[in-house]
Amino acid sequence: MSYETISLDVENRVATITINRPKMMNAFNEQLIWDMGDATEIVKNDSEIRVLVITGEGRGFSAGADLTEREASWSDTKDALLRGYHPFLKNIIEMPKPVIGSINGAAAGIGAALAMACDLRIMAKDAYIMSVFSNIALVPDGGLSFLLTRAIGYARALEYAIEAKKITSADCLAMGITNKVVELDDLTAETNKWAEHLAKRSPQALSLTKKLMNDALTQTYDETFNAEAEAQNNIFGSAENMEGVKAFLEKREPDFK
Repeated sequence: MSYETISLDVENRVATITINRPKMMNAFNEQLIWDMGDATEIVKNDSEIRVLVITGEGRGFSAGADLTEREASWSDTKDALLRGYHPFLKNIIEMPKPVIGSINGAAAGIGAALAMACDLRIMAKDAYIMSVFSNIALVPDGGLSFLLTRAIGYARALEYAIEAKKITSADCLAMGITNKVVELDDLTAETNKWAEHLAKRSPQALSLTKKLMNDALTQTYDETFNAEAEAQNNIFGSAENMEGVKAFLEKREPDFK
């Protein structure tokens, strides 16, 4: 697919969406919003794709909304968020496959929400996540209030939001926001290595584990226990399950079709 503001590439069952507005630090204009919606919908529904990587071109992951855009089709800010941003962010959260945020630089504003919507994160050492909204007398949006609070707890999330403080890669690693921190020059290679490793795993295990763990955040222990039992019952004895067992007994890598 050809897009104006992003690139979508697929290799070794890994899709990579690269935000491509480097002169604007990959800030979101209306076209980028629509492009992200279309690309995430395609990846979400393509069963051949097993992992999605999202990253940015140039020095930034995304600096947030493009405040220099003067004309857009939105009736107001609420319309932009609900009709524009929400569909592609929800696509990422509900994607039936892991989404890796490869954070190459600043992830600020709605860019922070995008980074936090990913399931897994790998960051360059100089990259950071920042809720910048209070600097211009606004509140977090894009679901960042939910995503950040869920990740690091109310008190710390509130502190970082109302003071518009950078969460450095080191802080992200210490607080469990990011899984890995690497040198910028190694980011692409390490991201691809990780994504391709995950792409060899069982698609049904990846998809269902993601759903179970997301749902568990708002469920009781018994609800989660029952959901696990239901899922396990549905996939036990499946082709992927049988291939995994056979590969284990034969001491080889499984080949999940």
